[in-house]
Amino acid sequence: MKTKFNLRLFPLVAVAIALVFGLNQCKNVESSDWPTPNPDTSSQLKLAVFDGDDGGLIQGYDVKVILPDGTVEEFDNEAGTLTISSSLEGDYVVTASKNGYLAENIMINIEQSEEENVSSVTQQQFYLSKKSESSTVSPQGTMLTVENDLEQQTTIDFPYGALQNDQDIAVSFIQPPAKHGDMKILGERVIVKGYNFSPDMTFPENALPTIHIPINIPSVSREVKPAPLFFGTYDNETGEWEQILATLNEDATVASFEMPHFSDWYAFTGYRLVKNTVRWSEWQYVSESDTCSAGACGVFVYSVNPTALITNLISFGYNINLKVKDTKCVGPHFQWAQVLDARCRIVNYQVFDYAGVYQGSIDIPQNKFQWMVTEYYCHDQGGGN
Repeated sequence: MKTKFNLRLFPLVAVAIALVFGLNQCKNVESSDWPTPNPDTSSQLKLAVFDGDDGGLIQGYDVKVILPDGTVEEFDNEAGTLTISSSLEGDYVVTASKNGYLAENIMINIEQSEEENVSSVTQQQFYLSKKSESSTVSPQGTMLTVENDLEQQTTIDFPYGALQNDQDIAVSFIQPPAKHGDMKILGERVIVKGYNFSPDMTFPENALPTIHIPINIPSVSREVKPAPLFFGTYDNETGEWEQILATLNEDATVASFEMPHFSDWYAFTGYRLVKNTVRWSEWQYVSESDTCSAGACGVFVYSVNPTALITNLISFGYNINLKVKDTKCVGPHFQWAQVLDARCRIVNYQVFDYAGVYQGSIDIPQNKFQWMVTEYYCHDQGGGN
């Protein structure tokens, strides 16, 4: 492992190399499956990196972290958890990468509870999409084919004059977040699928390439009030979309878009999810020490019942994860026992349809958790060593 540390921050940041894989941790709750109990209750960021195609865990990936103060930490070939001191609260920019895959970077906010006996856990899963090989496109015009998640391939038509010279172009399919139960929101839009175009380039207005994307979205293909489909690129700095309305074939199985330039482009329907309120769920008892001085481990699960609006959104091709889970072990602490309580962050979204009409609101649990550890002296109760 090659790690670059700022020496001033060395006492504040510790990297625990353990195979902690987000929500998949400790599915079996036999005692041998628990992570090693740790009396430290500082905040944790749990990262897991998956193959966006088959959902399998990726080994040997690289992680780059930009801390809130601008310090950069790099971790090579890591799979585990990053334990963060309470003095390093704020926004972290985390980039996961591996050869042969498109890198993904996400801004993650880490916060520490003001209560001494409460720790915070933030889970973040990365689903990396494979890079495609480049193909040569000529000024005379070329058609490229691109793999996607349906049987029919995506095609891109480059008309005569789109390019001045021969150009090697790579178009990589960005796997649907919903494929693995993830919901990705960019600028109030829920992403259906996407494409990465490389290199970045701009085309003449009279010679725009056209991408033809196979789709299977019931809300778009229905005969009565079909939902519009858009293709857009998102500007992280301005928080705005550049979007294009789809032209559909007769049976609404292929959506076509003329592209003015290359970047990351995503498909989404016209619904908007606007963040309204953020709150914590009620504290929930999870577990406690079986014997004195033994420590405690527990699994916290929180779920939200689906509503008619959520069911409707799912029919639009969104996969809304209504259940979150985290695992925690604390102790052992000689002659003391622990009780574990937990809760999760819940975000309420206001939902607007493609015409801007308010449809209602939905509660979505987040992969942000707080664990409360209550200790009590147990020596006079017997047990332990």
